[in-house]
Amino acid sequence: MFSVSNLKSSRSVRVVVVLFISLTLVYSFYLGWKPLHTLSPSSKTSLQTSATGSAGSIPHTPPKGPLSSDPKSYSITNTAINGVPDKVWHSAKTDSISEQQRAYINSWTDKNPSFRHELLTDRSAEAFVRAYYQQTRPDIVQVYEGLSIPILRADLFRYLIILAKGGYWSDLDVSSEKPSAEWVPAEYKGQHIDMIVGLEFDFETRGPGTEVASQFCNWVFSAQPSSRNLQVIVDSVVNTLKKIANDNNVSISGITLEMLSDVVNVTGPKIMTISILEGLKQLLGREVDDRDFAGIKHPKLVGDVLIMPGVSFAAAQNGFPKDQGDALVTHHYEGSWKQADAEAKERKKQQQTQPGRRSHVTM
Repeated sequence: MFSVSNLKSSRSVRVVVVLFISLTLVYSFYLGWKPLHTLSPSSKTSLQTSATGSAGSIPHTPPKGPLSSDPKSYSITNTAINGVPDKVWHSAKTDSISEQQRAYINSWTDKNPSFRHELLTDRSAEAFVRAYYQQTRPDIVQVYEGLSIPILRADLFRYLIILAKGGYWSDLDVSSEKPSAEWVPAEYKGQHIDMIVGLEFDFETRGPGTEVASQFCNWVFSAQPSSRNLQVIVDSVVNTLKKIANDNNVSISGITLEMLSDVVNVTGPKIMTISILEGLKQLLGREVDDRDFAGIKHPKLVGDVLIMPGVSFAAAQNGFPKDQGDALVTHHYEGSWKQADAEAKERKKQQQTQPGRRSHVTM
């Protein structure tokens, strides 16, 4: 054991003192550090991770440099909507977003001063998915990381982030128009709301045995952490992507837009809608379809899903109805994936019409 009596000079004493202080500071740092924790969406067990990548918080006044890391956990008590964290999530290829997009993002804290933002880039999103799902759902990580089509990744990621952390999802081209505290009518304030969705298309049912006509939008939605409904959506999307790869004899990375009937059916609003209705069927023990919410003028709670009328999240898409209250958000329709999707559909059409050529495509 080292003894002070063994020191030969005062210089040696000073060196030891400096080393002792340095080691004490390092020890104190690691003693106080705690890894992030999240509730596993599949097993409900705690999963530890030390980082989520380069995710950052967006202050109301945007900084000039990179967004700073913000890995702290936070309470979900006294939130605008009971059980839903006061946090809105966004994603982008990089953190270099346009001034117009920043204005849309900042509208959320303009209307909801208690809210926090987080923008995840492609890189930090991949780190997040791996950190939260690798231990319990490696199949999700494998599918997510294998996807080479940006819109498929973007769709799947929005479900995964809200499933893991809860809160609000908002595309970069969506602005908030009303405080979230006003989303839930008084009669539903004390009831359990697992997820909130809004009608993108509001149509009457087509009859028994037909696919649902109406559709929920996925550019905005909110849910509790470990949402029951989001678990159903994620499983449906992952299984659909696996089937497409298998049917076309390719890996997940080999999936192309030509192999899809439509993005909305694979990762987008249509599969989200069908999955939610299937989950409600399991919850309520009965068929759930357009008849439960078509033509609603006010928010309606079906099982544990609060369904908002067409004006709430998609006023323009529904012709700006005047008898459904106020728009809660505005979608400004800047989606860049639609051109690529349209081109892929045209290529698939040409392949199918070429004489002597069979196109092996599936949903």
